[in-house]
Amino acid sequence: MAGDLRDARKNILCAAREGFALKGYYGTSMDSIVKTTGLSKGAIYWHFPGKWEMYTAVLSEEAERIKGIVLPAEMPARSLQPTEFFMSRGERLIDMLADDALCRLLFVHLMLEAMRGSAEMVEFVASLRSSITEDVLVVFEQLFPGDSLQMHALSHRDLVSMFVSILHGLIMNLELTVSRDEAKKSWRFLIGCVFGGISHES
Repeated sequence: MAGDLRDARKNILCAAREGFALKGYYGTSMDSIVKTTGLSKGAIYWHFPGKWEMYTAVLSEEAERIKGIVLPAEMPARSLQPTEFFMSRGERLIDMLADDALCRLLFVHLMLEAMRGSAEMVEFVASLRSSITEDVLVVFEQLFPGDSLQMHALSHRDLVSMFVSILHGLIMNLELTVSRDEAKKSWRFLIGCVFGGISHES
């Protein structure tokens, strides 16, 4: 029984993910998800009270996937060079995003709706960004201990904010205005200049 429920929820989220990615939140109806899954409306509403709860579940899972790629399972060793760490993690993320158009589209639609002024979307974007920021902040503090950023008039949170903004840019432009290889080249250059400079000067 528990396995059946998990499978049903997984199928619902899979159908919702594709619908929200291709048509956005407002273009995706509960009826279309019912049709795609072959489940009854009652079964779908048993798992999710409404479309908004389903949408936030889909996007939250995507955010966790991104964090799983960017963040290490264990804290990085003190001996690990920040440049090496961020280059490898960033390239893994670029590969994932380049291979997963639906993931990119989900965040593009989310950002578009937020920019159009939807209050619930603006609030949700802020909550996702906060979640990513707080988790990444721990790693930045480990890689750049003490006062290593002060000479640059930066806080650890400032650095994380820059990283998240770069992530947004990748999502919006990858395989549209920049190729996978171009994105990796830009990423390596940026990380080499910024993080390498901080490491050498600290």
